[in-house]
Amino acid sequence: MKITLDEFFLWKAELPVIVHSIDMVGYQATVVIDGEERLIVGGDSKPLRKKSLMDMREALKAMPISSLTLSHQSAYDEMINQPQRQQPNTMQVSLASDLYPSLQ
Repeated sequence: MKITLDEFFLWKAELPVIVHSIDMVGYQATVVIDGEERLIVGGDSKPLRKKSLMDMREALKAMPISSLTLSHQSAYDEMINQPQRQQPNTMQVSLASDLYPSLQ
């Protein structure tokens, strides 16, 4: 499912946001609503994508965010020819920022 930036801006409660690091693309964001991740899209219905993490943080600055997490799925195991894991090889890092007063 998707949510537009305008819909997210008007949301009454603060929500957790996950910024996904995507190889060759940059960063793309999802918001967690009722336990379900929703892709954040612009007015043109295309995913909100930014080339840098700082640009993504700036784009989300006015949104009602309760927590901000960077998620990166590592291809390391595949690169060194390791067997596939049961769990994804994903690193998640909490991003605290002075851009989001509610996170301080």
